[in-house]
Amino acid sequence: MSERYYTIKELADIAGTSKVTMFRFIKKNSFHEAKHRGNTNLYSETDKNIILEGFNHKDGSKTNETKRNEKSNELIEGLKKQIAMKDSQISELHEIINKDQKLLDQQQQLNLSSQKLLENQKSEQNIKNNTVQSRERRSKGDSNDSDTNISKQNEKPSDETRESFWKRLFR
Repeated sequence: MSERYYTIKELADIAGTSKVTMFRFIKKNSFHEAKHRGNTNLYSETDKNIILEGFNHKDGSKTNETKRNEKSNELIEGLKKQIAMKDSQISELHEIINKDQKLLDQQQQLNLSSQKLLENQKSEQNIKNNTVQSRERRSKGDSNDSDTNISKQNEKPSDETRESFWKRLFR
C-alpha cells in the first residue's frame, strides 16, 4: 500500500494548465513537497487534492489568503484581549504594592516611635534608680564617714612618716 506521489507536470496536466503556471501557484501559496526524486519535487495525494482544489477555484489563492487573514485576525484579537487583561492585572498589582508600601511605612514609623518611647522610659527609670540609690547611701551613715575623712585630711604627717618628693613620685 504505497502512497502515490505527483510531479508538478502531472498536477498541471490534471488541472489542465501549464507546468509553469502550476509551479507559480504552488510557490505563491507556500505548498511544500513531500519528497524529492532527483531534482523533481513530489507531492502526496492529500497535497494534490488541496492544490487542485485551490487552483480550480477562480479565487482559490484569494480564498486561502482570506482564510489565513481571518485566522490571523482572530488570533490578533485574542492576543489583544489577553494583553488588556494582563494590563488590568498589572495595574491592580501596582495598587496593591502601593498600599502595602504605605502600610510598611506606617509600621516602621510606629516601631520607631515606640522604640523612642521605650528608650525614654528606660532613661527615666535609670535616673530614678540612681537618685534612690544615692539617697539610700546618704541615709546609711555617710555623714560619719565624711567627718572622719575631713579629720584625716587636716592631720599633718609627722616628720618620720613624711616621704620625700621623689619617693612619692616613683611609687
